[in-house]
Amino acid sequence: MKQIEKPIAAKAEDKVMPALTLAELCSEAADHVAKARLSLFDENADANHALLHLDEAIFCLKRLLAHGRSGANGARTRLPSA
Repeated sequence: MKQIEKPIAAKAEDKVMPALTLAELCSEAADHVAKARLSLFDENADANHALLHLDEAIFCLKRLLAHGRSGANGARTRLPSA
């Protein structure tokens, strides 16, 4: 079976993003959701800043989903970048 080459941008992203455990990835997503909520409810109410945090949380969850679909088991498994 021929392996599909990743685009250059995806290869560069792999070098930048550290591998995370499932717990670390869930924690990171929760942190971004909390920061988004704080951005919306502080005195400045910065919706753009909140949306950036929600985008980051969604990215974390997509990585988690990709890991689940790959069939990997174990909470201590390191996740490669998506």
